[in-house]
Amino acid sequence: MTSSSAAHVPTRIGWIALRFVLLLEVIGGAWLLINVAQGVFAAQGEPLGDLVILLLATALWWAWIAITAWGAWRGRPGWVRGSSITIHVLLFAAATGILQGLLGPQTVLGLEVLVLALAGFVAALLARPDAPVVPGE
Repeated sequence: MTSSSAAHVPTRIGWIALRFVLLLEVIGGAWLLINVAQGVFAAQGEPLGDLVILLLATALWWAWIAITAWGAWRGRPGWVRGSSITIHVLLFAAATGILQGLLGPQTVLGLEVLVLALAGFVAALLARPDAPVVPGE
């Protein structure tokens, strides 16, 4: 991201929005990971394999988002954009499941996740790598 022309304003806005959304997701994911870990360690009578897999899946999901956020802040446009689009498509699917009642009556949570997924997806689409500067143009 080296160019500063007015034609790249949507790209810069997209990167700013994407960084903000990913930061929110890292913070929210850390909160979720802590709660899942507390639930796993407090569980009584549940199969150990299920608890370990739940904790491992949550930790891997959080690490994926944290690495993507780190890449966005470091200016790694190619893979960050693809990773962000994938994350937000999956987050949209999770929001749909929440809104359908898979976690009980959690409509507000489902709408929050849906808005975050849509905002992140649009930001990732806008956050394009800048076109290379061609001498003489």
